Amino acid sequence: MEFTLFAPHVEKVELVGSWLERPVPLEKDEGGTWRAEAEVPDGRHCYKFRLDSLSPFLDGATVEVADPLARAVDEASDDASLLVVQGGRDVTTAPGYAWRHDGVPLPQDDELVIYELHVGEFTHDGKTPGTFARLLEKLDYLRELGVNALELMPVKAYPGRNSWGYTPRHFTALENAYGTPEDFKRLVDECHARGMRVILDMVFNHSDDKAPLAQIDFFYWYRDTREDELYFGPKLDYERFDDTLGLFPARKFAAEVAAYWAREYRVDGYRLDATYVIDNFDILHDLRRHAKEAAAGKPFYLVAEHLPENPAVAGPDGPADGAWHQRFELQVVATLCEGELRDHFYDPGKTLEALDPRNHGYAAPERVVHFLESHDEITLMRVLGDYGITGDKALRKNKLGATLLFTAVGNPLLYQGQEFGGHRARKQEVRPLQWDLLGADYGRALKEHYAFLARLRHGSPALKGAEMEPIHLDQEGGVIAYRRGYGEAEVLVVANLRDEDKALTIPFPDGRWRELTFGYDIDSAGGRLADTFPASSAKIYVRRG
Repeated sequence: MEFTLFAPHVEKVELVGSWLERPVPLEKDEGGTWRAEAEVPDGRHCYKFRLDSLSPFLDGATVEVADPLARAVDEASDDASLLVVQGGRDVTTAPGYAWRHDGVPLPQDDELVIYELHVGEFTHDGKTPGTFARLLEKLDYLRELGVNALELMPVKAYPGRNSWGYTPRHFTALENAYGTPEDFKRLVDECHARGMRVILDMVFNHSDDKAPLAQIDFFYWYRDTREDELYFGPKLDYERFDDTLGLFPARKFAAEVAAYWAREYRVDGYRLDATYVIDNFDILHDLRRHAKEAAAGKPFYLVAEHLPENPAVAGPDGPADGAWHQRFELQVVATLCEGELRDHFYDPGKTLEALDPRNHGYAAPERVVHFLESHDEITLMRVLGDYGITGDKALRKNKLGATLLFTAVGNPLLYQGQEFGGHRARKQEVRPLQWDLLGADYGRALKEHYAFLARLRHGSPALKGAEMEPIHLDQEGGVIAYRRGYGEAEVLVVANLRDEDKALTIPFPDGRWRELTFGYDIDSAGGRLADTFPASSAKIYVRRG
């Protein structure tokens, strides 16, 4: 088998393996890649590369480092690269897995209901973190909720066992605590069987400080942290160009990683974490090209978390298909709380504006991602509680927010537990969800409302499209109304943003309508609709026959 290491400037590299009696020297080719052939018997084996480090903080020390592109690592052997051989073949990533559901149609990029989850938390049993196998058992729950895209918080191998995964150490190895490569392939395959796409949260801007590249030749791949820049780990240097070899080393590495997960595990998209930190559309275009080529023509969705927002990242010439629309979250949550959230305040007009990403500069609004909660945010129920909004009032506010989320232009994203009112404090530690809330009346009511909204979106071309027209704004009274789509398929939404019941007559198209949230028929005439609107609620109308 061939072993390779791209490290152009080190002077000597040896392969150290658990099956080897002595190290095997590698030879460097003209492209800066060290290579060696070594026979490997059947079994599970660990290996590392021995070399004299060029990282200044190691002061020339001889180090043994894992393969930067290891597909599996053994934590018990000091994070050595892991190789599994069977019948003389490399079976480390279960290459013989029989994919069964490649032919199942999957939703397009503007048809998604995304559910963000952490594998270790979502099926945590109270004693041990969750796994791919346990998550597979929950797929039918998610499908019944109306989810058609799983967004998995990072699954790349990271140090320790109590992490969210945003400080990767091994970029092409799965986190062992979650399961095996075969387990992950089966999870992706079973998601596809249910018409669900799998989107991986990918960190490309930094790594753990003990990542192999940092130990080999730090300033060949990394840069110094800039002034006032948050430090999550050393930053990859995407601007550094190797004049001798005619390439950008960090870009070469990131492109290999981007292609690997799409090709090996057949995932369906990436959420690119903190692209503002990378601040380079060229590298993002490069990641996009390699990922989509590896996806071999099937839909592959790249969504950028680019904060502060820059709509150009998902524009006609931008590198991403969509982007996180944080201004939606800040404005809608501030209005729900009737207070202030990071310089956003209760404002019906700005809330109506936030429902259409075009108002914030997005050229393809139907592919933008809206959210009320995410791993980076405090849960909605907890924010409401901070404003003294609890009990039935909090339930009303949550359902109202959900209706705005699902009827806005763009793809809605739910964070794990949001559908039953989870209100855990935000902590970067792995702990169970509050599944017991599904046993409470309000938890069941919320989940039913979210599932209703997901079904509505899936069955409505208007809600998956880009058309939106405001039809009414009462700034003082706190009432907004808007139309999604046109003609027989149009959907109209009226939202009472104040926590007081209202009887209103508002501008409205003539006709016979079915109100879906409360379930009744109503007529409008003379360009007006007269109806009642409970406190903190929204009504959804579709044409009746």
